[in-house]
Amino acid sequence: MFGIAQRYLAATFIPPFMLSTLFFVAFLLTFQLFRVVRIVINKGVEFSTVLELTGHIAISFLPMAIPLSALFATIYTLNKMSEDSEIVAMRSFGLTKGKLFLPLLILGLIASIGIFSLNMDLIPRSKTQFKNTIVRLTSRGMLTDIKAENFFTEIPNVTLFAEKVDEGGNLMENVFIHIHKNHEEQVIVAKAGALIKQYNGSWDIPSIRMHLTDGTITKTKKSSGDSENIIFDEYDFPILSNDYTPGFVTKDSMRTSRELRKRVRIEKNKMNDLLKRGNLTQEEKNWVHNMKRGLPKSELEYWSRMNTPLQTLVFILLGFALGIKQGRGKSRNSGLISLVILIGYYAIFFTGVSLVKKGQLPASLVVFLPTAIAGFVAAYYYKKLDWQS
Repeated sequence: MFGIAQRYLAATFIPPFMLSTLFFVAFLLTFQLFRVVRIVINKGVEFSTVLELTGHIAISFLPMAIPLSALFATIYTLNKMSEDSEIVAMRSFGLTKGKLFLPLLILGLIASIGIFSLNMDLIPRSKTQFKNTIVRLTSRGMLTDIKAENFFTEIPNVTLFAEKVDEGGNLMENVFIHIHKNHEEQVIVAKAGALIKQYNGSWDIPSIRMHLTDGTITKTKKSSGDSENIIFDEYDFPILSNDYTPGFVTKDSMRTSRELRKRVRIEKNKMNDLLKRGNLTQEEKNWVHNMKRGLPKSELEYWSRMNTPLQTLVFILLGFALGIKQGRGKSRNSGLISLVILIGYYAIFFTGVSLVKKGQLPASLVVFLPTAIAGFVAAYYYKKLDWQS
């Protein structure tokens, strides 16, 4: 199918593409390893678990790393071949720029199909696996990290204090719990408490609750300042439920593309039906308000997955058009030009994201517009290639 020159170009492109992908993944990985290291130090994690967590995080960075790797690997490959006069030799064989671009296009299509497939299912499941591992490790710490006469703050929106704690961290005396919510604050005081941990489900996600005895609950509403006191003999305070998924990766990113598309469609239809009906209850108004804030983020996640394969192909075309040096004495700083284009690309994207979250622009437009602009720029530079000189 390919001539020798085209096969040689493809073989020359693959190593820098793989190395640059590894570099970008490793670079992005360093920002998240601090969290893993903190868990390793505090929870006594096995080395195999560390490798598992690292692998899950690394896979989740591939959609960001592959398009950038495609751009810089293409520029590097063609710059080097131009400097070694290999491009001139290929042109002397009668290769048009279309034929020279074809092997890179085929490799780009393979990479695009691969990242599209990963985005559909494997990457969301990998993020789910990572999240559940974090939950298991965090919950294990809840059984061991609670110390007597120390404030414990690892439970989201909860501060816990116990005057006495046994060595395993399961039984406590003179317990104080402060719960901070959006519209309400609660203070729980009890003579004794016991942590109870249960596992339920194939992912091995624990449910943790504290069984409190002989105490009081004081609830205060922030809006009105009204308070309510409750005296109890026994009370179960839920600490970690089976569907709890803390921090760092959004829930939308943990859904497969099919699940995400279905959720967006169902929630949008439900919201539109409620708005058409009118006369909403306060609960329905709150739900619609939350959906107006949450649905744009879900749509951004979904359309970004659809955009990544197209972005990869556009970046390869851009790298091809910028990477070839046009004859002797005609050189340009292709790396600087590509960097400026990338800055403009992400400036447009993140500006659009802020507008999407405000409900001022559709998510699909914001996701695809920077790619379309980059495509026009790439086509412009491709057309400018003077193949006859």
